[in-house]
Amino acid sequence: MRKNTKDQQQNITPAEIEQQENAGKILDSLAGNVDEVEKELEGDQEAESAAFDPSAQMIKNRKSFFVVGLIIIILAVVGLVNTIKFTANTISDIANQTALKNEFADFIYPLVLIDAPAFEGAENIPSSVVINAALWRIVIYGNTEKYENDGTYMTVSEIDVESSAAAIFGASVKTEHQTITSGIDTFEYNPSLKSYLVPINLDKKTYWPKITEISSVGDTFTLTVDYMTPIMGVGGEELDMIKQMIYTVSRNASAKTVRAIQYVTASGAE
Repeated sequence: MRKNTKDQQQNITPAEIEQQENAGKILDSLAGNVDEVEKELEGDQEAESAAFDPSAQMIKNRKSFFVVGLIIIILAVVGLVNTIKFTANTISDIANQTALKNEFADFIYPLVLIDAPAFEGAENIPSSVVINAALWRIVIYGNTEKYENDGTYMTVSEIDVESSAAAIFGASVKTEHQTITSGIDTFEYNPSLKSYLVPINLDKKTYWPKITEISSVGDTFTLTVDYMTPIMGVGGEELDMIKQMIYTVSRNASAKTVRAIQYVTASGAE
């Protein structure tokens, strides 16, 4: 028998040997595939276990909450910045409006103080009003120390009066020099000296301006002016508002000019 078996092995052809080797390779390949399938199944089982892991789900939720919280914080910061900007702009607008009102109040103060009558255009202003306002502007805002005085009166040249008048009413205003009365005081004109004798101690207990409304079209401003009394200097104690007037004032980079003063009626200015 052993001889026969040996004879049979010797009688196997090369083709048969190749077939046996191929069959072995196929079996090895199948065995490898089975191993890979088992590994994939084990991996799926581990993934399924992780999917149902409560701690892993909690970590995932925390990450989501963190992202949402971060977005909310960013939106809150943006909103806060916009609110601060809006508030700052509003405060700035109010401050600018207040400053503008004060600027115009100072400018028209001499006219309010003398209770200037209504007019339309510089050519329609009486010379007495022009001189009165011009002299008061010098007294209030001018350098009065440069004028000669005898302790009772100071001497103001007519050239300074004309310059002061132009600063209020514009360069086209005409001035006819004359002695005028301003309240209980008198501004005496001396033709030979071409100057005015102005009392050093003037009565200022009259109206002062409080601008309640202001609007503009281009460089032309419309002011609603309350006449306040008594006057203890601008910003003094307010006892009452006597009346209202509407002032039209032009304003550019170099100067301001009063164009008109109007009365206020129930339906507005006229």
